[in-house]
Amino acid sequence: MKAYMYDTETGLYEGETFESEDFIKLEDGLTTSAPPSYDKGQIPVFDLNEQRWSLVPLTVMRERLNTRNSPTITG
Repeated sequence: MKAYMYDTETGLYEGETFESEDFIKLEDGLTTSAPPSYDKGQIPVFDLNEQRWSLVPLTVMRERLNTRNSPTITG
């Protein structure tokens, strides 16, 4: 069965694969829901709580990732 991969922390679309239905149900980061078509400058992001894809501008996703990965400065 065709499955769509996403990063479990960010929801970023990672491609597609073929797996058994049982494996898809047990494995994190896989869904049978196809991501929407997207244009240059957009990226599909899977929302695990909503169980749906959304399109996020690439610039917004970069900001989210940079903020998440930047070190916290404490004084």
